Amino acid sequence: MLTMVGLVSAVFTRFGWPKVIGYIAVGVLLGPHSFGGSFILNSQSIDVLGQLGVVFLMFALGMEFNLRKLRKVGRVAAPTAMLDMAMMMWAGHFVGTRILGWGDTQSLFLGAAISDSATTLLAKTINDLGWGGRGFTRYIFGITIVEDIFCIGLIALLTGFAVSGGLDFGGICKSMGGLTLFLVAVVVFGILAVPRSLNAVARLRDDDSLLMTLLGICFFVSLVAARLNFSLALGAFLIGTVTAEADAGRRIERLFFPLRTVFSAIFFVTVGMMVNCHSIWNLLPVILGLTALVVVGKSFNCTLGAILTGQDFKNALQTGMGLAQIGEFAYMVALIGISMKVADDSLYQVAIGVSLLTTLLNPLLMRASDPLADWLMKVLPKRFIKALTTYENWVQRFRNVPSRPENTRKMRLHFLLIFMLLLIVGIIFISAGMLSKLDFRPLSPWVDDYKRTLLWVLACLFTLPCLVFIFFRSRSLGVILADMVIAEKLRDTMWAQAFRRFTGFFVVAVAMILAFLESAMLSASIMPTRPWERRIISLLMLIIAFVGIKHIRRIGARSLMTLRNVLTAEVEKPSNDSAAELLDIHTERVIIPPDAYVVGRSLMDLKLRNRFGASVIGIERGSGCLVNPNADELLFANDRVLLLGDDAQIAKAGEFLSQHRKRSGNAEGGGSAGDI
Repeated sequence: MLTMVGLVSAVFTRFGWPKVIGYIAVGVLLGPHSFGGSFILNSQSIDVLGQLGVVFLMFALGMEFNLRKLRKVGRVAAPTAMLDMAMMMWAGHFVGTRILGWGDTQSLFLGAAISDSATTLLAKTINDLGWGGRGFTRYIFGITIVEDIFCIGLIALLTGFAVSGGLDFGGICKSMGGLTLFLVAVVVFGILAVPRSLNAVARLRDDDSLLMTLLGICFFVSLVAARLNFSLALGAFLIGTVTAEADAGRRIERLFFPLRTVFSAIFFVTVGMMVNCHSIWNLLPVILGLTALVVVGKSFNCTLGAILTGQDFKNALQTGMGLAQIGEFAYMVALIGISMKVADDSLYQVAIGVSLLTTLLNPLLMRASDPLADWLMKVLPKRFIKALTTYENWVQRFRNVPSRPENTRKMRLHFLLIFMLLLIVGIIFISAGMLSKLDFRPLSPWVDDYKRTLLWVLACLFTLPCLVFIFFRSRSLGVILADMVIAEKLRDTMWAQAFRRFTGFFVVAVAMILAFLESAMLSASIMPTRPWERRIISLLMLIIAFVGIKHIRRIGARSLMTLRNVLTAEVEKPSNDSAAELLDIHTERVIIPPDAYVVGRSLMDLKLRNRFGASVIGIERGSGCLVNPNADELLFANDRVLLLGDDAQIAKAGEFLSQHRKRSGNAEGGGSAGDI
């Protein structure tokens, strides 16, 4: 298998084709439905390697798309993902019931199968195209990630519907609550512990130790996600976003790159192995029709969503066309429907066929999105383009309005922190309850006999810092609430001070009562049965809290600073990267037409930076590339000019470079190397 993968990789690289297509073709050729499966000796081992590929791909994607970037694109990603999934669910159900004659349940599963774009497939395609630095790709990744998260709840909804024939809101709430706890646990505990642990190992200056530690953390979180009935991919992605905060991030990426390359290729081979050509041929009209529905529907939905959230037309169109495909989630939904006997095998083959065709079309659509967007910008009515630009500017101004008053901002922050701390308390006791169900007799019979007491003690110890921090956060919140009620001219009076103390005491009492009730309810399954044990342990916790309160407050303040730096910082490090992110600067390639006005002219004559603000940082000519070309460098037909700037600068410079000779006037002469 790896021999074929290596050969296909070399051939596709030579001709500039996306290697994902080649890997899937290898899977079709070597799969059990071709040549009788004679090339496969152990199909189970290949499936395991494919799962490893999913984990490595999603981990690498998480490192590239960290929490700050997800926060920045959330205003675009969340509404667009919700619109796209709702419309595709409706479209799939309509096609299934009205055209294919399927039942309601199987049609719902069809709608779910075509609703989610594949993050792993898009990551590989964008990486092969070299478009990782382009502006619209961050919105593509953000939308697919949000869709993946929404899909967890969708699976719970479909499962409850299939079992009961109706909506099981209890099951849905339970599943979404578990997902929320898992997300908070991985992100919060991960941010506080994982980067520090990796930095400590990195200081040993041993690559083997760093890589083994990294893999251990990655597979542990993925295993926990799988045991909680979430996907391996979700756990790997989350821990990747956390790992990106480590100072040794660049070194980790270098060590991890070979593993990601090998196992991601194997994953796409396993996708191809699931293709049954005979069944797909019989269902070809259905597959072609649904493929057209996915391409047109998702392109329209995501383009519309991106425009409504304030993106310019070109970025929105490229985002929509990039998301016009489905992937591994379609297989998962189809398998769930078949296993629950609410869908037949045709759903599975249709999902595979549509996924395969959209995967093959996706790189072609993404390549075509550049010229198509430029062409549409020229042929669409100027009034329409002006209206879109006006709307985009209005949305941007609305988002950048001055922040709320300081007290309101602090109040929101304290509420968020208290809520997060209460979630952490719940996570600790739920985890202890899950551990209490394990059999500890192989470890020690004594430990198994007293496991409830031991786990309750450990849970209380881990919860203690959270309770101390809740106490001080709620007291500060009470003071802020009091200051918002009291008039500024009365804040120094004795009445105002007394009101502050009362409000602080009241908020603290409410918060601590909530924490106590939460702890009592969630620890009921592991709480010691003997009252004297509970009293002794409770007294011990009070003594530890009283003696170590200063140390606990210091740890809490340090942890709070770490979380705020990661979740609320607007500027990323390193500084040069943050400036580009802040100004939305990125790179794009512009191909020089054979009859362009700029053919034969030097960069000095064109003065692109003075005219449009965009800089030429590279020229790809044939199989070579000129990096940071001189001002005297001439442009030739079919050169691929790499421009650096924001969307507006690149659009204007690209339009100028593409002008035909007959449409152009004489360019301004003169200039210097500084004009590039």
